[in-house]
Amino acid sequence: MIKFLDFNAGLGVFSRPTCYTRASQLISLMDEFHVEKALVYQSLSREVGPVEGNDLLWQQIGRNKRLLASWVLLPGQSGEYRNFESYVREGIEKGVRAFRVFPSIFKIPLSEYVESGTFILLEKFSLPLVVTEGNSVDAGDWTSLRLLLKRHQKLPVVFSEFRTRYHIRLVRQFLLEFDNFYFDLGSCWNYAAVEELVAVTGGERLVTGSNLPFSDPGQSFGMVLAARVSQSIRKKIAWKNAARLLKVEKSGPA
Repeated sequence: MIKFLDFNAGLGVFSRPTCYTRASQLISLMDEFHVEKALVYQSLSREVGPVEGNDLLWQQIGRNKRLLASWVLLPGQSGEYRNFESYVREGIEKGVRAFRVFPSIFKIPLSEYVESGTFILLEKFSLPLVVTEGNSVDAGDWTSLRLLLKRHQKLPVVFSEFRTRYHIRLVRQFLLEFDNFYFDLGSCWNYAAVEELVAVTGGERLVTGSNLPFSDPGQSFGMVLAARVSQSIRKKIAWKNAARLLKVEKSGPA
């Protein structure tokens, strides 16, 4: 049986009704969809302020080893932090597996993060950065993404959004052009998109996120399960690529 490492799940009370709010409810959904582990962020981090939400995340996930923490960041000079470098180091010491930004939600261009040096420390530690756009179609800022990938060539950058449609052509181009560019397939429901991107990457640098609690996870995981690719490639996309990025030792699917 194929099991997944979900690269994109939210936790907590959001500004609109969702199908769950507590960690125990998320775990139940994970069991239903054969998700062994999930990289999670806190609702306040996405909708109000990263510092408050990041602190609350630890209280919500506790010692549950199936839930992996990702902290949301704003630019280092945004006034959120007493000392940005110390804050990032604190997250790493606590066990944060990845950092995440929501440029369109906070109305701060991705280029501002790059130009202000927000990602320098992340690159030093080779921690994944997840660039997540809001709940709209083809919302990626590809000019800023190009700047980010060129400026920080040793930083693994995972691009994720609610829905990638026409921009799948840009995804393909960036996968060919940048070795540090990764794509969350959970946002792409185009016909044969998985097969096309596998042909480009050999199954590398592709991960899968559910976008819970805003999307039906069956859509995201179904694209991988139904794709006309080998079982070994399917396991890469479902688990192995994400596990390598997040340094998860336990090998989910056999």
